[in-house]
This record gives sequence, structure tokens and C-alpha cells, in this order.
Amino acid sequence: MQQDRVVIIGAGPAGLTAAYVLSKAGVQATVLEKDQTTGGLARTVNYKNYYFDIGGHRFFTKVKSVEDIWRELLDNHLLRRNRLSRIYYNKKFFYYPLRPLNALIGLGVWNSILVFFSYLIARLFPFKEEKNFEQWVSNRFGKRLFRIFFKTYTEKVWGLSCNEISAEWAGQRVKGLSLMTALKTAFLRNQRSYKEKKKVIKTLIEEFDYPKFGPGMMWKEMLDKIRGYGSRVLLGREVEGIRWAGNRVEALEVRQNGKMELFYGVNFISSMPLREALQKFKPEPPKEVMVAANDLKYRDFITVALIVRKPMVFPDTWIYIHEPEVKVGRIQNFKNWSPFMVPDPDKTCLGMEYFCFEGDSLWNRPDEELIELAKNELETLGLLNKKDVEEGTVVRMAKAYPIYDSTFQESLDTVHQFLSRFDNFQRIGRNGMHKYNNQDHSMLTGMLAAENILGANHDLSNVNVEQEYHEEITLAPSEQAALDTLLPTVFSRMDQLGMAIALGSVCGALIFLATLGLMIQGGVAKHYLQLLNQYFFGYGVTLKGAFIGLSYGFSWGFLFGWLFAYLRNFLMAYYIYRIKREAEMLTFRDFLDHF
Repeated sequence: MQQDRVVIIGAGPAGLTAAYVLSKAGVQATVLEKDQTTGGLARTVNYKNYYFDIGGHRFFTKVKSVEDIWRELLDNHLLRRNRLSRIYYNKKFFYYPLRPLNALIGLGVWNSILVFFSYLIARLFPFKEEKNFEQWVSNRFGKRLFRIFFKTYTEKVWGLSCNEISAEWAGQRVKGLSLMTALKTAFLRNQRSYKEKKKVIKTLIEEFDYPKFGPGMMWKEMLDKIRGYGSRVLLGREVEGIRWAGNRVEALEVRQNGKMELFYGVNFISSMPLREALQKFKPEPPKEVMVAANDLKYRDFITVALIVRKPMVFPDTWIYIHEPEVKVGRIQNFKNWSPFMVPDPDKTCLGMEYFCFEGDSLWNRPDEELIELAKNELETLGLLNKKDVEEGTVVRMAKAYPIYDSTFQESLDTVHQFLSRFDNFQRIGRNGMHKYNNQDHSMLTGMLAAENILGANHDLSNVNVEQEYHEEITLAPSEQAALDTLLPTVFSRMDQLGMAIALGSVCGALIFLATLGLMIQGGVAKHYLQLLNQYFFGYGVTLKGAFIGLSYGFSWGFLFGWLFAYLRNFLMAYYIYRIKREAEMLTFRDFLDHF
């Protein structure tokens, strides 16, 4: 019986990265992939020398170890591309985050006014508890803007009503920055290191790296390296069973060309969809675990690639289609990702992207009908004449997106509780964790799983919790401690009554003591202080006048102290609101990219 040190299910970004890290460290691994190609959702398809992605994958990350792998494998083949991606609604293009003039022209004056007042109402009377996506978006942008820019597209993508989608999904895509984080960002705004970091973030927003012939280049290069290190990547192998006993997985039942084979291992890593993996466990897990696993849902994906007899259709890298009368959700312009993706400079390759459920009417349509649908919808949208389309091809991708519906978290917790018993079975990648990871985060989970086998102790569930794309500031521990102490004091609310009493007491005491002092000692200053009787009725440099001055001084000091504290609190609250809003908007574009 041959026993592999590590057996990995799936040759997508996560699985291949795990095998790559292990192989470089001298640990041989066996990767089992049911398809005849690598890359998973991040693969590149070659159709008659026209290259296209399944969804489009930008190469930018804040995870240095992932970027190091990209540079190591693709450095000479990475292009720096300018990014333009807009929302297409009512036959008009809208930038995002929304630009006021662009939105005003596109929506019209009256509609823009209604959007503004809808936003004000949302800020004044928000939903107290955000249970679903509709409430989450409405609280931040108003109900009218939600209906215009979010509702139609979201329901196209997920096939669910917005009130059935968990607010947690949006929360994962746009982290609500903590007040402390936002204040630190503002506090260090003028530092050189901050300005440099802001320039880098802006670059990530406006530009990105991309392989000359798509991300498939990287998976091919990684595949060659893995095999060169002596590990195996076996294509066309579908895992039919996962044998387990006690707290260990023992072997995988694998089918190839109708024949079954057993793969024994010491450690197992799986990027297989979580629901599917539980269904293959032998013996079957407890009933409550299977009920939870079967409750995990996925959204499936179709790309219809069309070759167009035009050198340019639109300048965007991709556009989001918010028109309710068409089924297409997003259109990729692969020539704008890389000019090398299209062999003929007088032609363009567009990717019409449709979201569906495996087995539904759209998924089951013949390829010819899907190509005709895509051509007709391009004409309906007013983007081109269907006669300009030369030909097309169709690629279906099952389980492209894990769905965050209202029950998924409870089901996921039940599944995780069962799987936590295994000390040699790690789950990685988007579907392996049922977590909406990006390409870089999926690679990171594979990398960390490999390091765990090599002796580390990483918690994979933390990936994509803190590695977000908003601006971050890294400080030395001493600076961090100082700011943690200083900022709550500086930005805390000032007690208006306390400030009023304190300032009133000080002013009253100063006048009282000054009057008594000059009454006893006399001098020229006594005549100047006497001038206060023009403002304080009945005041004089006498004992009675001292008490009158005390009363007036306390009253005016109290008033000014209260006004000062009130204005300070108001301005500070407005300042905090602005910097938090700015920080959240830095993540808004990333939210829409995954939305």
C-alpha cells in the first residue's frame, strides 16, 4: 500500500499553491483534479488563440508572500494595466464610487434630488438592526440608490431577494472600520510614510498587474515547477469518497476513466466544495451535520465569449450591467485586460457573464442558444449590432460563488464543529472554506495549510478577516501604545456642564481675588479694574464689588465654557464622521468588485 505524505484535492489557486510550497520545502505531494485543466475559477480558456478568463482576475494584493510567488513565476510576463470599470444603467455609464456630476447627468436632476433626500432619511432613521443585505445597503446609501444601483444587480448575481442575503456578506466585503483605526489614519495623514502608502493604495485602485496571456500562465508555470520538484498533479481524477475513522482521514477513493483507485495519505488538504466533501465522507457524518452541509448553497456561472469584428467596443476593462430587462450581469472586455489576449488587432473579445443555478433553464440551454442570447442582449443594451459578432463559445463553471443566505452561518458553524475533530484534514480556498475569498486569499490559505504541515500553527479561518484592501498604518509598538492612550483622550466627548462650571469658577475666582487684592493694596491698576462696572452693573473695587464680580465672572465663564464644549463636540463629531466616511469609501470599490 503506497502512502503519500500529503494528498491535495483540487488544482485551483489554493491547491496548487499548497503543493508548490510543500514541494519547494522538499515534501512531495499528490494533487487530484477532476477537470483536465488547472486553475479552477482562475483558469484561462484558449479558444482559437483568443484567451479569456472565467470572471477576470486582477493581480493586486497586500499579502507580500502571495505577491512574491507572482513575481517569482511571472515577473517578466506581468503587464501594468490601467483600470476602468463602470456601471451601465439606463444606457448610461456611471463611475463608482459615484461622482456627483456624472451621477447628476446620468440620473437627471429630479432623480438625483430624490436620491439625496432618500439618503438623508436613511441617515436620520436607519434600520436599527441590519439582518439582511437590503437593510445594510439602505442604511449607507438610502433606499432609492439601493433600488437603482444594488437591487437588480444583486438579485441577478445571487438569484435571491436582497432581504434573503445575509448582511454579513456585505460586512465581509466592506469592513466597517473601527473608530480607532480611522482616527489613527487621520492623525498620521501628514506623515511622509502615510503619503507614500496612500500613493500605493491609489495605484492599486487605478492600476493592476495582469499576466500577458491571462492567469492561466501562472498555473501552467506553477504546475511545471511542482512536477519538477517531484510532486504529482493528476488531472481527470474525481474524488468519490473520503474514508475516515476517529479523528483522522485515512484515504480517498478516486475515479479515473471508470476505474477506482485508493490514495492513502498522512495529511490531506481539500479545496473541494464543502457541501460536496461532506457528502463523500465514509462513513456518513451525523444526521445534523449532513442537514447543515446540504443547506450550504452555491451560485453557478456561465461565460459566453464573443468575437466581435470591431477594434474597440468600449474603453472599460469590464462593466456591470444593472439593466433589469437583460439577464447578463457583467461584461468583460478581454482585449483591455491584455492586448495579447486577442490575436487580431481589428477584433475584440467580450465575455458575457451570466449567473445561474446548476440545472436551471439558463444552465441547461444549448450553447447555440446562449450565444444567440448574448448577441441579442448586446444589441438591446445598445453596445453593438449583433451582426458585428463573428462567433462565440460557452464555458460553464459550477459552484463559482458560495451563497451567504440567512441560514448559512448556522449551518457552517455546525459543519466546522464536526470537521474540527480531524487533525490531518485542512480546508482551503473559496469553496473549501465556503468563504468568499479572492484569488490572493485563496492562495494564502493554501500557503498557510502547507506551512502547518511543515510545523506551523496557522488558523486558516482568519484569512480574509483582516487582510482587507482599505488603507492600513503600521506603527512601532511604542508608537502604537502611545496612540492607543492619546487618541481616546483627544477625541473623547467633552462634558459641557463640567467645562461650563470649571471655566465659570476660574473666571469668577480671578475677578474676586483681583478685586480683593487691589482693594487692599491700591495702585493704578485699581482704576483700570474699575472700568468693569461698564459691563458688570454695580461692580466696584470694594468687598461688595468683589462678590458682584465673582457672580458676573462665573456667569459669563459658564456661558462661554458651555458654548466652547458644545462647539468642540460638534466639530469633533463632524470630523470623526468625515474621516470614517472617507475610510469606508476607500473600500467601496473593492466591495463592488466582489458584489
